[in-house]
Amino acid sequence: MTGLVATDREERILAGKIDLLFRGHLAVPGNMAVAALVAFFLRDSFPAWFLIPWLAATFLAGLTRLYLHRRYLKASREKPCGICWARLFTLGTLSSGLLWGTLCGCLVFWGTTKGFVLLTFVSAGMTAGALATFSPFMPAYLAYAAPFTLSLAIAGLLSPDPVIASDGVLVLLYFIVTTATCRYFSRFVERTVELQVDNEILRGHLRKTRHERDHARTEKWSTLAQLSHELRTPLNAIMGFSEAMRDEVLGALGNRRYRDYASHIHTSGKQLLNLSDELLTISQGESGSLVLKEEAVGLGQMITALVEHKTEAAEKAGLSLSSRIAPDLPQLKADRSKLRQMLRYILDNALKFTPAGGSVSVAAEMASDRAIVLSIEDTGIGIDKADIPRALRPFGRIATPLTNSAGGVGLGLPIAVRLAELHGATLRLDSVPDCGTRVIISFPPERALASEQSSAIAAA
Repeated sequence: MTGLVATDREERILAGKIDLLFRGHLAVPGNMAVAALVAFFLRDSFPAWFLIPWLAATFLAGLTRLYLHRRYLKASREKPCGICWARLFTLGTLSSGLLWGTLCGCLVFWGTTKGFVLLTFVSAGMTAGALATFSPFMPAYLAYAAPFTLSLAIAGLLSPDPVIASDGVLVLLYFIVTTATCRYFSRFVERTVELQVDNEILRGHLRKTRHERDHARTEKWSTLAQLSHELRTPLNAIMGFSEAMRDEVLGALGNRRYRDYASHIHTSGKQLLNLSDELLTISQGESGSLVLKEEAVGLGQMITALVEHKTEAAEKAGLSLSSRIAPDLPQLKADRSKLRQMLRYILDNALKFTPAGGSVSVAAEMASDRAIVLSIEDTGIGIDKADIPRALRPFGRIATPLTNSAGGVGLGLPIAVRLAELHGATLRLDSVPDCGTRVIISFPPERALASEQSSAIAAA
């Protein structure tokens, strides 16, 4: 712990203790009320010229303490509560303690048995209350209790009456016991406040660390998105020129190998462009810059078109590809291009990781709560349950003989997850090794459009 942090911690601990002191402001009116009652009961034994100024001084001290409480509670919470507040509070309790001590000390001159008994009970009750109220700051308790009880104990010990003298001894012992108890409570309160302050400091460090982590993550993905965007321009040029060379747009190349080379360049450029698109999408998704262009989309028509487009490739791989669309399926409020991209990634994954002789099916239906549920199921190699979270993270590839030879960098499923979340949908992956995988996407009910809503969106 550095000196700066340690100093801040000590100040906050002191501020917490002082806050507890000033929150117990109800003890001050109680002190004033008890003073008025004591003055009333002692009016026969104490002279008026003493009791009236004493009572006025007690009320003045109480009002001053209440004013300090009010000033403290109105003080700006941005400013740390320094030792000055503790000293002011202690001076306030000292003034009240000295006034009670003065009254008890005068028992030597005007004291009666009734006066000793009354002030003994008052002293016991008031110091017990002070023990609970002032224990957060030990000097404040001593400033109040010491003048009060010690003056009463001395006055009792000086009395010729053995009963009253015994009472003085008991008051002295009582002061010793309550002081020891207050010291114990003070340590307990201090440890509690220290724990609270340490927790607050820890939470502050965690918030700062989390903010720095999120900022670094956003910067990382933003940089990657910018890089992917910059790659598209030269890649488009490579693909355009290589396509022109491959098709011999401006005339024959001469040697046929040049045409083959141009074809390879075009294919490689297309792969790089697709990778660049994937990196751009996942980067925008992770940095929070992806936005939706929503419209009414016929999910059934989109699935049918995509399945027809992939059927030839599936048959060449020895796979069976089918679709099942619920007849009453409503249109979906979604971003058409992002929805197609999400479906294509999941379907490509299913076809890629299903061995020859297997099957892939796509289904769309509406649940009882009007949520549209889309599922893509295959009979492929499957994923172990423990590996599913890794498969849903960017660049999370599961090492198997088939995945190692399939290519790709592990962005298809993570992109699909981000696009689903962008639509407010949930993507769940259920899989059993060597049995197959099922990807379930549930769109919220509010994205299922009635016919009039579809017309309104189309018109907009």
